[in-house]
Amino acid sequence: MVNHINKNSILTQVLDKLITQTNKGVEKYGETVNPDSYETIEWIDHAIEESIDHIVYLTVLKHKTVEGKK
Repeated sequence: MVNHINKNSILTQVLDKLITQTNKGVEKYGETVNPDSYETIEWIDHAIEESIDHIVYLTVLKHKTVEGKK
């Protein structure tokens, strides 16, 4: 099987981020993601909070782009 990730710099960056985030999670929580850590509604709440953060970051980037800032 060919490892396509190593041939694509974007996918390599995504994989590196996944590894970094996983390590941070293990350091903070003592384990990788565990479906039993939260009830379903709590997972939904976490996803909503992360999505809101994502929207904020995208809005900042859009503002900077429209304003001609980098």
